[in-house]
Amino acid sequence: MRLRQNLTLQYSLFLILFSSVLLYSGCSKNKEVIYNQPASFWYEGIFKNIRLGNLETADSYFSSLQSEHLNSPLLPEAMLALGQAHLNNEEYVLSDFYFKEYLKRFGSSSNADYINYLRLKSHLYAFKNSSKDQQFMSESIALIQDFIEKYPHSRYIAFVHEMEVKFVLGQNELNTAIARVYAKNNKKEAEQIYKDRIDSDLQQATNPKPSKVPWYMVLLNW
Repeated sequence: MRLRQNLTLQYSLFLILFSSVLLYSGCSKNKEVIYNQPASFWYEGIFKNIRLGNLETADSYFSSLQSEHLNSPLLPEAMLALGQAHLNNEEYVLSDFYFKEYLKRFGSSSNADYINYLRLKSHLYAFKNSSKDQQFMSESIALIQDFIEKYPHSRYIAFVHEMEVKFVLGQNELNTAIARVYAKNNKKEAEQIYKDRIDSDLQQATNPKPSKVPWYMVLLNW
């Protein structure tokens, strides 16, 4: 009887140990780091994860692609695809990063205006969240004016001119709001500086409607 109990106990311990080994093995596989793969593996993984909406994983695959295959001809297309994917997902900082890096590494006279146009689109779509950011507005207008100067005959020039109007009007509204704050605090010199920055001609020509100001900005004198 005691022998049978011992055998049963040993068998139970064996099952527990065996199950633990299987569980540990499964966890180890899940945490296994993938590396040293052909360029096509990373490239296909990037597009698969873009389709699934897993952009963080797609970014990770891109990092592996360029780390393991620095001169791969698959890099430019993957970089553009990720820029577009982040743009569509309203992740404008990341989309601008990919477009900017593409220009540095793969930009040419045949595609520079298109990639710069994509950069401007990422700034335009970020406008609603950054219209109160002086630096963002100034940098965006500088990028737009640089595009107009470099690519006056681009197929995208009409769209870029429309962007310029929107950003300048947005900057006008921002400068007006800042001037109003200084006026309330009786700082005449600072008030005048921001009033002088307003494009009065464009303001009169377009007669734009003021944007809606959130209640918390009203409390802050905006």
